[in-house]
Amino acid sequence: MNLKDRIRADIESHELMACHNIDHALAAVNFARIGNQEDGLAGYSVTGGVATVKVRGLLVPHMESDYSDYGITGYNHIAEYITRAENDPAVREIVLDVDSGGGYVAGISEPTKAIADTTKPIETFVSGSMYSAAYWLGATADTITARSNSGVGSIGVYNVHVEKAKAYEERGVKFSLFRSGKWKGAFNDFTALSEDESAALQASVDESAQNFFNHVAVSRNLTASTVSGWEGGTFDATTAKDKGLIDNIANQPTQFNQTSEEDSMTLEQALAENKELQAQLSAKDAELQAFKATQRTDEIKALAEKSGREFTAEETAQMQAMDSASFKLTASFIPAKAEQPQPNANALDALFGEQALQGKTVETNDNLDANIAKWAGV
Repeated sequence: MNLKDRIRADIESHELMACHNIDHALAAVNFARIGNQEDGLAGYSVTGGVATVKVRGLLVPHMESDYSDYGITGYNHIAEYITRAENDPAVREIVLDVDSGGGYVAGISEPTKAIADTTKPIETFVSGSMYSAAYWLGATADTITARSNSGVGSIGVYNVHVEKAKAYEERGVKFSLFRSGKWKGAFNDFTALSEDESAALQASVDESAQNFFNHVAVSRNLTASTVSGWEGGTFDATTAKDKGLIDNIANQPTQFNQTSEEDSMTLEQALAENKELQAQLSAKDAELQAFKATQRTDEIKALAEKSGREFTAEETAQMQAMDSASFKLTASFIPAKAEQPQPNANALDALFGEQALQGKTVETNDNLDANIAKWAGV
């Protein structure tokens, strides 16, 4: 029995499925490539310390080789890759790159546990769709990011019972079943389901679905009743984010430092924001300059009172233009009126020489010392 027939047989024998559309999922699998026993393409890669694990297509319990790029992924490979990333010292973060409509319930606990047990940051990135069992896996990660055109949800499980009694009857074939108990030969396809058989199948679905609801509720900080209340519905990325099913909408995982689409801004918005910031900075600078001017005016006034001098408009302007160091140096050379005789007028010109008046710190040299001494009347 080939792989496709085996999957069909599993479905007809009441295998529990968490798959959005099993026919669509099977149609998307490239069984020809798998049937030719071609080597599968690697579903695991590491770039810049980020390990990427592909979750693609129909999810099945076990595959001998990795055929994720052919539309089918074994849970065993997902678990193996997560463990490899966890044990690789070169890997600092893990990304589950998901484009899958889900698959089997059987086997999903293995990769789910591997995701939950990893000590490294792990993010689910929905590059296509993430439905049913794929969401079961993806919800286990620390964060979920989805493209804006992604589909998310279909949270629930089902199984299929195929009844062929009428088809056999139309062909003139009638079956009679003799059994030792009601569960012997139960769920066959050639007789109608009994009420007990129907109830048993529904109970199996309800139990697995409740496990699914509880897992999503715990992983996404929701309530199980809220999750079950969606009735297996599917949502676009915006709605999924509003419902708490994903965290971000972006074109790449946040590990790659991509800006969320909803948080990104146009060039015009960026320029307008920059213009506004520049205006704010200019206003703050003007306030600072005004404060400094007022402070220097008070300092000049205090110096005039201390020295008993009346500074000319030119001298005042020159002192206003000095930096703090130059002003302090100049002020230190002007004696208080009770300490020294008034300097002669020409000496003041020498003090406000070209070096001090350009807003630069006055350098002490022989000529400056002589000018200061002369100005101070020493």
